[in-house]
Amino acid sequence: MSSLLQQFSETLIWVKSIHAHIIITNAVYTDQFLATKLVKAYSQLGHLSYARHVLDHFPHPKTVLCNAMVNGYVQNERYKETLDLFCLMDSFELDVDSYTCNFALKACSGMGDYEAGREIIRIAFDRRISDDRFLGSSMISFLVKFDDIDEARRVFDGLLEKDVVCWNSMIGGYTKACQYDKAFGLLQSMCKCRIRPSPVTLVRMIQACVGMKNIEFGKCVHGCVLGLGMGDDVLVLTSLVDMYSKMGDIESARSVFEGMSMKNLVSWNAMISGCIQNGSVHESFDLFRRLVLSGGVFDSGTIVSLLQGCAQIADLESGKILHCCIFRRGLELNLILCTAIVDLYSKCGALKHAKFVFDRMKNKNVITWTAMLVGLAQNGYAEDALKLFSQMQEEGVSANLVTLVSLMHSCAHLGSLKKGRSVHGQLIRKRFAFDAVNMTALIDMYAKCGKISSAKRVFNNGIISKDVILWNSMITGYGIH
Repeated sequence: MSSLLQQFSETLIWVKSIHAHIIITNAVYTDQFLATKLVKAYSQLGHLSYARHVLDHFPHPKTVLCNAMVNGYVQNERYKETLDLFCLMDSFELDVDSYTCNFALKACSGMGDYEAGREIIRIAFDRRISDDRFLGSSMISFLVKFDDIDEARRVFDGLLEKDVVCWNSMIGGYTKACQYDKAFGLLQSMCKCRIRPSPVTLVRMIQACVGMKNIEFGKCVHGCVLGLGMGDDVLVLTSLVDMYSKMGDIESARSVFEGMSMKNLVSWNAMISGCIQNGSVHESFDLFRRLVLSGGVFDSGTIVSLLQGCAQIADLESGKILHCCIFRRGLELNLILCTAIVDLYSKCGALKHAKFVFDRMKNKNVITWTAMLVGLAQNGYAEDALKLFSQMQEEGVSANLVTLVSLMHSCAHLGSLKKGRSVHGQLIRKRFAFDAVNMTALIDMYAKCGKISSAKRVFNNGIISKDVILWNSMITGYGIH
């Protein structure tokens, strides 16, 4: 029966037929090994009620059978039921092992329940099963997800046996927490322990180099990639393309990309995005043509990058072609893609097109609202921009710094001192840092609204190091008066 379940577990009718035969022979109520197979089969098909029915027929189920059910709940994202069964096992003093805790931790992570996760970690230590390296890696990953990096390190240090996954989890945690020196220190310790870095290790270190904005360290890691014989690993090489692009070394990014024997869509997207980040918009379109002509597919990420490139150089025609590509390719009009379209049309002055897309969006975030608002403000529709901002507030969307700066330009255009002061108040309440950009906008707004004294106060009370743009803004303000 076990071999039949393994062979015919892909369809429900077969699993139920085998189950029925097992019931006739009464084996399902005595053979927990067979019951475990049934639970796994039903769980894989998503029929958890049938799986639970099998489990509930055993008054004293063994841990392996319970674990199959716990894992089934996790696989089907039924996190509450996962934790309920875990607690039931614990309260009846059934043997909870490292697998049980591992599955339960995944459920806590999926639910975003930090306290429940900490309780499971406590149980793991109490039951003295925390030394298991698989569970150890899960505990570290869980704590890192919730930014408890110190506790993650304590768990890491307490593991008697650490494999490369444990090291990667901890290095990834330090990278996520922007503690890059500790990430590099841990890499050195890892090498001293004669643990060979994996591709994931090197990707984490490349991410740390990007966070540090240290291209020299990045080149050292690149050297390690080659030294460890990972010069053909697509994941690692794509991360290097991304790193060099973000640090402005587009030549090195291009060199790595062109040297890749295998490229996937993520690699192409990284290179296309890198070109756009560094102002090489036309080159990004050349890459896109190469991708399409080579028979490769593209996704919404590819189109978003190209739309951003079109917005950079105000290339409306290419943007419209890309908009058509979205429909021809049958891509889902998700939030990011729609926002990129709105931003493109706004920056190209095609406000009717921008408004058409904006009004038909079911979901909008602050970036979407800001893209539309900036478009209106930059194209002289200051009053419409302020009306849109009121609508944005009514829908409970909190403004970001870009939103408020564009509103100040609208207030300056209209000469609306009252609304300008209201925006200034929001800047203060939201505790945004007063840098040259928003100070220039404030000075311009107050000067155009006839309040040169307020403009002077902003200038004098702002940042100590004032650049030429800030001085010019103040001089221009005096010139108006």
